Amino acid sequence: MPPPPAHIAYYISSHGYGHATRAIQLCHAFLRADDGLRITVVSQASSQIFLPLLNASDRVSLRPVTIDSAVIQPTPYLLDVEQTVSNLLQLDADEIIATEAEWLKSHNVELALVDAPYLPSTAASKAGVMSILITNFAFAEVFSYFHDKVDEKIQQSLEVAVSSAVEGYSHADVWLRLPGWLPNPGFLSIELPSSNWVSEEELNVPFIGEITPEHSIANPRFKRKVIDTPLITRPATTTPRIDILKTLEIPTELFNHKLLLLLLPLPDPPPQIPSDWLCVIAGSTPTMLLPDRYFVAPPDIHIPDVMKISSCVMAKLGYGTVSEVLGADVPLVYIPRRQFVEEYGLRKLVETWPGYENRAEIMEIESFEKGYWWWMVSELESREKTGKENAGPVDDGDAIRRMVIEQWQEYRAV
Repeated sequence: MPPPPAHIAYYISSHGYGHATRAIQLCHAFLRADDGLRITVVSQASSQIFLPLLNASDRVSLRPVTIDSAVIQPTPYLLDVEQTVSNLLQLDADEIIATEAEWLKSHNVELALVDAPYLPSTAASKAGVMSILITNFAFAEVFSYFHDKVDEKIQQSLEVAVSSAVEGYSHADVWLRLPGWLPNPGFLSIELPSSNWVSEEELNVPFIGEITPEHSIANPRFKRKVIDTPLITRPATTTPRIDILKTLEIPTELFNHKLLLLLLPLPDPPPQIPSDWLCVIAGSTPTMLLPDRYFVAPPDIHIPDVMKISSCVMAKLGYGTVSEVLGADVPLVYIPRRQFVEEYGLRKLVETWPGYENRAEIMEIESFEKGYWWWMVSELESREKTGKENAGPVDDGDAIRRMVIEQWQEYRAV
């Protein structure tokens, strides 16, 4: 068998924390398993996100360069479609591909992992480097979903850009398909725009044919694959509940209260809390004066730790939140992001995850912003569980790392 790669480049989108947190988790798995491996993280996401990984090992470095266009979110649940499309159309794809192909060759990179921009796989192919896409969705689906949401004069340019994205993903050699997935037209022959896949707010994936192109563009002897993976997520630590509550500066007399973890900006004015609840806000710092029993989590707290002691979570639907909620088996009230097609794959995931049936509910933006949410939080928390105990496969990175190495060895052997 070929030896494992000595230098991996991990291309990580800057859109949202979900790409970064799951990629970081997989990087830790690689570092645990191979003490000779070097990893270069390539991303224009904030370096703060990667500090825990960079501080964990001197075998990890960050290369902060542009690899994809920014998706603009004025709020956590609303997109600026016009500006997002404008950013896409201004991206200098040819220059990025040429720069990355040269960098991959000159730095002896043996494997490119991608989550989930489309240009790195083309660059890797041109450099003769295997690339593995690790994601539940791709930006070809996201951008094509905007087709009917932009001016007719822009639609043609958008169609060209989407075709380029599909072409980029067709250069990836393997797609490790995370749960909550949407069909990737760079691997599967499927009609765009992706709005065709959503009917009455439900994901209805049409018939999908064979993988196309069938063989790797860089290594035609290798047959491309789509492989379903477990749900990769950040696990909670073994920190006791009482210590987490103390870190949150919650008074001892409130330790027995139910806890809502709010992963969204708090509306102004904040709604009054039922007498047996408290609320911990994470990911944002409110500017208003907080009523009793509202607390702000420290920015460096490990969110899965807070999640494991929560009675309910309120958030948008993103992969990071969904994977951690499912891993912690805690109820979820979610605010929809209807402009973002990934939403529908994640909705299907929380509705069908083994042992999690009937534990997630949607709340409309207007109700959330007006503070009409404690009734739903209380009802969902008190709801009796149905079905089996949480039985879905959850991975801390080791299982997906083994999948990567297996495909790498096969690619090098043919």
